[in-house]
This record gives sequence, structure tokens and C-alpha cells, in this order.
Amino acid sequence: MLSDVLDFVFPTQCAVCGEAPSPICHRCVPSAGIYRSSFQGLPVWYCLEYQADIAAILKAYKDQARLSLLPCLGGLWSPALTAAVSALGPDFITAPARNRQNYIRRGFDPVGRLFSATKMPGAKKDLRLIRFERKIKDQRKLSASERQKNVAGSMHSKPGSGSVLLIDDVMTTGATVAECIRALQSAGYEVIGICVLAKRIL
Repeated sequence: MLSDVLDFVFPTQCAVCGEAPSPICHRCVPSAGIYRSSFQGLPVWYCLEYQADIAAILKAYKDQARLSLLPCLGGLWSPALTAAVSALGPDFITAPARNRQNYIRRGFDPVGRLFSATKMPGAKKDLRLIRFERKIKDQRKLSASERQKNVAGSMHSKPGSGSVLLIDDVMTTGATVAECIRALQSAGYEVIGICVLAKRIL
């Protein structure tokens, strides 16, 4: 992709502090771990707490197409994702429905590219199990209650069966995850866990 070439020809500055030429300089690389919580009775794995520096990194990756961040982000997420897959043994790994408007604007699928960067061996994935039935507003500037209303009933899944690990880059209010769970369960799947790169601690 053009953004890959540009990252190589014109080295980008650190997404956090602005120092060049590393995508994330050694002082700003987030300290990651394998953390557990729960949501609607389901186990949640994550590796980073969603704070301002993580938001800056993900904004640079998703909205500025800073694909040079992928090796770092994939490496950070991989241990938590491996732990979730090892513990649950899901039939499928899937992500929330892809917003068509965001995809056109960005030119790539952030969660799909990020999952590929984890280099998960042998994982069964179908990142398109869930699709939108209607348009939704951009979630980023909405309150928690507005996000819930915005996505409620917006997604559907093709009928099927099997256990599913739901993945995403960020989990903040849980509105998107809750709608994904509803859509998957309505279609006959069993959601057995969630794994995200970063989670907001409420």
C-alpha cells in the first residue's frame, strides 16, 4: 500500500512524543501484560489499559494510516490473544462489523491488519461473521448512553453454530461488544470470550 511506502521513504515520528524516526520510540513503548476482567459474564483478555498515550498510538495507526506501528502493536497484543485462544479453544475468531464509511476513509481494515500482525498460528478466523444492517454514527464523540443507542440492533450475523472469541482493538463502554454478542447469539453462535488490545478501566 502507498502508506507502507511513505512510511519507509519518509520515516514517521514517534506517535506519542513526536521524536523521529521510530514509529514508537523506546521511551514511549507501552508496558503490556496479560490482564483479565469480565463483561456480561464472559472472560475478557487485554494487554493495555486504554489511556491517553494508547489513544494517541491508535489514532496514528487508524486515522493517519501509520502502518509502521503494526509490528509493535501486533507484538504487544499477541501474548494476550494467545492466552485467550489457548484457554478457550474457540471454533471461530471474529471482529465487530466493519464500518464501510471508515473503511473507505482509511483504505484498510484496522482490526484485520492488527490481527494479522499478531501472527497467530493456526487460528480459525472469520472476521466477517458480523455485518451492519444499517448505518451508524461515528462512536468516538458519543457518550456511553449515546453509543449504546447508536449501535443497538445495528448488526446481524449469518446463521451458524460454534464457539466464538470476539476480538477488537479497543473496548471502552462495551456498547459495540454488547451488540456483537447479541448478533452472534441471535444467529446461533456461542460467544465464549473477548480479547482486545486495550481496555478502558471504568
